[in-house]
Order: sequence, then C-alpha cells, then structure tokens
Amino acid sequence: MFDTLRNRYALNCPETGERALVPVSAFRVVRRLRGATSPAVFRVEFDCPCGTRHEALVAHDLLDWAPLGTDSSETFTNLATGRRELVAVELLEQATTHLRKGSWPWTFWCHPESALRPGFPSSLRFVSPEHDHGTGQVGVLVRCFSCQRHTVNIVSTDHLDVPWHNDDKIAYVAQVFDRDAVAPEERFRHQLEDGPARLRWLRDVG
Repeated sequence: MFDTLRNRYALNCPETGERALVPVSAFRVVRRLRGATSPAVFRVEFDCPCGTRHEALVAHDLLDWAPLGTDSSETFTNLATGRRELVAVELLEQATTHLRKGSWPWTFWCHPESALRPGFPSSLRFVSPEHDHGTGQVGVLVRCFSCQRHTVNIVSTDHLDVPWHNDDKIAYVAQVFDRDAVAPEERFRHQLEDGPARLRWLRDVG
C-alpha cells in the first residue's frame, strides 16, 4: 500500500504489529528476488520509525508506480467546484505534463555514460542514512537502466521521496563501480567515506 498524499509506503512493522509509513530515503537495501516476473518482487530493507531495521517484500508495480498516484482512490475537495474529485485524475494530468516536457519522476547521474538517466525506486541498490557522510544528504548506489552499470549519487531526501522533485544540483563519485572484486555494499560505503575527494557536482540539472 502507498499513502499518496504523504509520499510514504505503508509497510508492516513486526515490532508494533501495524503498518509504518516509510519514505524512499529510509530504504537501505533494495534487491530483486529471482523467479517472480509478473510482477517482479523486491526485498526492501528499511529503517522503520520504531527505530529498528526491517525487511518487506514489495511488488514492482507498488514500488515504482504507486508513488505517481495515478491509480489512487483517494479524493480531495476541489475548491473551484466544491465537489470531491479523485486525486488520481489530478496527478495523472501532472504526470502527463511532466513527461511531455521530458521530465522523469526520478533522475540519477550515470558516470559510465556521463549522462542523466531516468530511474525509479527499483533502480536503487543501497541508500545511506543521512548522517553517514555529514552533508545533509543521502548517498545512493543506483543502477542505470541504459547500461546496467552502477554509480554512487549524492542527493537530497526530497530527490528520493517526492516524485518530479529533481535537485538543481547533485553530486556523484567519479569512479567506475562494477569492475571490482570488493563486495558491493562494502565498496559503496568505502566510496561514501572516502568519496569527497572524488566528488563531482552537476549544476542546474533540475
């Protein structure tokens, strides 16, 4: 389930026995499970508001498409007409307008291709806690849909949590990630800790 108005996934919390509202920036690991294809299923490790890290299985359509709100059954009061209307209709119009302008709900920098590429929550592999590198932002290891290789990006939490909110400038670690024998998570954390000397900033990309 997804709370469209708060931009939060409703994931089960084993500690409280209730659903917790979780933003994308609280994800820590995203891995696709083998076998399932219609839809694909991802195992998501997330930092829960209860203070514990949990795992959840999330279907591809919920993970990537629910945040756009185009299938939402929620309603709002249209002040111009005084009537209750579907949020999905309004959000579908906004999504269509953005896409016609060439804007994607999420974008990330692909270092191997030296280009901005569209992405989705399922494109993420690791997400760092905000406090890990002291920049007020989060580091993400993201897979490029085009070349299937990985790049470490440094972005704001809004860049992850709010569809269509793309940062005006983002940073990335200017180093190829994939041709290395070190375990991916260990290498990712090493790049975040040692990465400031290799960071490159992209300005006015929003």
